[in-house]
Amino acid sequence: MTATNSRITDSKLGLSMADVLILPPQQRKIVQWLIKRPDSVTLAQVSIHLDLNQQATLALLDKLVEEGFVQQVLTSGEVKYRVNLAAKRGIQQQNIQQTLAPGNPLAIIFNPSGDYAVQAGAKFELNITVTNKGVESALIDIFIDELSPQLIQWCDAPKQRLALSPNSVGEVLFEFHVPVTAIPSTYNYSIVVDAPLHYPEDTPIRHGAKIQVLPAIETVVRVSDPTFSLLPLTSSRSPAKILPGGILQVNVNVHNRSDRVDRFRLSCLDLPEEWVSIRYPEGLETAGLVIPNMGLNLNPGEKGEILLQFQPSLGANAGLYYPSIRLYSANNPDLMLLDVIYWEILPSYLLNAEMLIVVNRVRRKGGTFEVKLTNAGNTVREIACEAVPIDEDKVCTYVTSPALLRVLPGEKVSTKVTVVPVKWWYRPMFGAGRLLNFRIELVDQQQIPLPNPALPGSLIWEPRPWWQFLLVLLTVIGSVAAIAFLIWLWLFRPLATPKILQFLSSDATYQASNGEFIRLSWQIRHPKKLQTISLSGLFADGTAAVQPVVYTFNGKIPAELQQFCQIGAVLTCANVPTDARKSGDYIFQMQAFANDNPDLPADTIKTNTIKIIPIPPPQLLQFSPTQSVYQEVKNSDAKIRSDTIRLNWTINDLNRLKELRIIGRSPENLVNSPQQTYNVSQGIPDTLKTFCTQQDNQLNCRNVPADNRGVGDYIFEIQVFTKTDTDKPSISQKTDLVKVQPLPSKIIEFKINDNNPLPKYPIVINPLKPNKPLNLSWKIEGSNNIKVELLPAPGDIPRNGTIPYPVNQQPGSEIITLQVTNSTGEKVSRSVTIETFLPPNSTTNQPQLPQLEGAKPQIPAIPPPPATQPTQPPGTSSSSGKNTSPNPNSPTPSQPDKLSPLELPPGFD
Repeated sequence: MTATNSRITDSKLGLSMADVLILPPQQRKIVQWLIKRPDSVTLAQVSIHLDLNQQATLALLDKLVEEGFVQQVLTSGEVKYRVNLAAKRGIQQQNIQQTLAPGNPLAIIFNPSGDYAVQAGAKFELNITVTNKGVESALIDIFIDELSPQLIQWCDAPKQRLALSPNSVGEVLFEFHVPVTAIPSTYNYSIVVDAPLHYPEDTPIRHGAKIQVLPAIETVVRVSDPTFSLLPLTSSRSPAKILPGGILQVNVNVHNRSDRVDRFRLSCLDLPEEWVSIRYPEGLETAGLVIPNMGLNLNPGEKGEILLQFQPSLGANAGLYYPSIRLYSANNPDLMLLDVIYWEILPSYLLNAEMLIVVNRVRRKGGTFEVKLTNAGNTVREIACEAVPIDEDKVCTYVTSPALLRVLPGEKVSTKVTVVPVKWWYRPMFGAGRLLNFRIELVDQQQIPLPNPALPGSLIWEPRPWWQFLLVLLTVIGSVAAIAFLIWLWLFRPLATPKILQFLSSDATYQASNGEFIRLSWQIRHPKKLQTISLSGLFADGTAAVQPVVYTFNGKIPAELQQFCQIGAVLTCANVPTDARKSGDYIFQMQAFANDNPDLPADTIKTNTIKIIPIPPPQLLQFSPTQSVYQEVKNSDAKIRSDTIRLNWTINDLNRLKELRIIGRSPENLVNSPQQTYNVSQGIPDTLKTFCTQQDNQLNCRNVPADNRGVGDYIFEIQVFTKTDTDKPSISQKTDLVKVQPLPSKIIEFKINDNNPLPKYPIVINPLKPNKPLNLSWKIEGSNNIKVELLPAPGDIPRNGTIPYPVNQQPGSEIITLQVTNSTGEKVSRSVTIETFLPPNSTTNQPQLPQLEGAKPQIPAIPPPPATQPTQPPGTSSSSGKNTSPNPNSPTPSQPDKLSPLELPPGFD
């Protein structure tokens, strides 16, 4: 078995500073590096820092995660790592977190989440799990971005769709078939998750990753590693089935392929402990005594079997479960042997429904009934409840609140049904009352059959009380009184007064762009009694919109209204203009004053809200950078500067524009590109004529340089001011993140005594005569803001220079490291180990250098040459082309055909 790419485990106890000191060197290097970084890092970043391949780096990180020293964090669908220093003992912490914007309804898990390596001719699978945490069902499109054409050709189904209800999980699988003829390289691709119909503001969500295609060669596998297999064989498409409350038995076959006796044990941490049972074969410790084993003991080359049982609780939810199974080896505890078993708990749809009577005898109010649903199954049920009358006469109205019930497994929910009689003339006069029958129909939204799809019910409408007979008498008396009142009103009615019959606008909305103003129309009865009309206009908030207008009639139409009004039995005026021209919401009020009482209005009326729609703002059709990544460049005079970011934009209605403002900020909202202002009120300014064109009142600008300064991340914002704007722009829009990357740092030269040193630089020391200091020289190329260090001392140094470095007069070794760090934190380094040792004829008690096998233990009488002179193997020629004669101060070889240890060239341990 091989280790899986995605490892999500629970963090344990956390890390103390004392634990850091006892970690192995490589793990300690990872932890110390993570402590210095405030944010999480990816597997690729850790791999680059350690200068290891990702498989070896992943093994080190998994060990730290298992011990609780490092946490895994899922950020935007990508697994990252951070150090776990704050955890308390005895408290487990969740190490997988879903980093979402506030209110984001979709949670996405990619497996594998990062980069992946595959051989040419092999297959690669990408599994994507989507959780709908929103409140509505959604159609979710998951597809490979069109900018990854190579991956689209390799994928059988590059675009897939999920339909998820609220709080549900879906899974899609992308299968890639890499052809044998694929060129070994690294291919970038992006997976897009988009729900434009239901979550347009929160999608699309992009996930970028890489696939490294390796040459089509056979991978070497160590034959001594143990293996194990699971029976039955399962997959995400064909999981094992378990009935509710049932048991799934899995046989784990283990093969010890090593030459040592080994003990194996299983673990499954993804499920509750009471769901998992692991049984190892029983062994005999002494005669007649059988004890359970704590593991599976296997001799070299032997195979054994472990019994693994899954028994989920009776109330476990139906669905797919895929726990990870890990096999531990006592001989090799760092070996990661993982596998996944897929099993599904079959659904149970048991649902009990009952109707309870709250009030079923009514007189004037409605009856109340309660429908209770109990979900005794293991699936989420959505049941629609509707009350339906049974009788032919539809006497009642039925209200169900809520009408749709969502019942979780093991829960009880209820809905209230209100039945109200509405046809009062159907109410009985005598007897025991009228029986009104109905039924509650239950409909499953997933079309799952129900044991009781209908619940019968009845309502008793009690008869009228005896005192209601008095209403008949009162009705007769009231009729006589009404007739008398009408006679009085006809014979002795008061004098007629003006009455406003109608007051409205010819249109409910007007367009400010067309220069329209509001026109009013009205009708007034008894115009001969009309003296004046007062018109006033108000905004919707109650403030005055126009000046009040008063029209004086005195039995005739005033001159200013003659072309709009006609007088007869009714005064009719149509399309009378007003001074309302500004955009906004208006309400007009009319007051009519009679001749006999000019101080008090005879009638008052108001219009509905009338709108003047403002002129729409210009449209910003496009605003984006020419490219998303820029690089620092070197001028002809060898000066380094950042490449100028160039912007594109397209805006409509140029003749309405006054000013454009462009400013650049960092993701932390700090201004890193000063504001640029362009006055376009008179057309295209001179500063933009090189980059902008005007066509059909549209401003098109391409490759406009921004005022960016230095390396970093930029987000540019454009603000569009029209000629009517004062302090706030009509439009503002931001670009995506634009990066300016620094020049790569390079160590051009790192020499000792004007020579390029080997990884180990040996120096023979003389106790009686101190060695001369070493002459260290270097040359560095890179960005302006790089940091050059010479470690362990003196620390910060200039880009180019030469310094003397003293030689330690005691035998030993020290590492000199030249390290370059750019502004983004990337480091480049070169190291050399300085080894000092005594000559073999020294009388001090220092360790002697080892000799070659078979060499005579002869010690040269003359000490070797100084370390500053480069050692040349015998037979090599000098730069002049002539054979170099042996140095009279160099030791003589102990044997003609072999070299003594001091004559050997320096090399790695």
